[in-house]
Amino acid sequence: MEHQVSREMKEIRVRWQFGLHEDAGGEPTDGGVWFPDTPPNRRDLLIIVESGCEVAGAGTHWLEERVA
Repeated sequence: MEHQVSREMKEIRVRWQFGLHEDAGGEPTDGGVWFPDTPPNRRDLLIIVESGCEVAGAGTHWLEERVA
């Protein structure tokens, strides 16, 4: 009998303190678009998190995860 490992697909996005960024309509937002959690996507989004924290202050941006 084969043992199957359940692998949940995860998604990640950049989150930030509400009001730091606005959408195209000028409304305050607190998160970006969800992406599949792949090594290249995680690397790129972590760069965005680091850049956001450098500009707006420590802890203002972070990576959020969810089960897809």
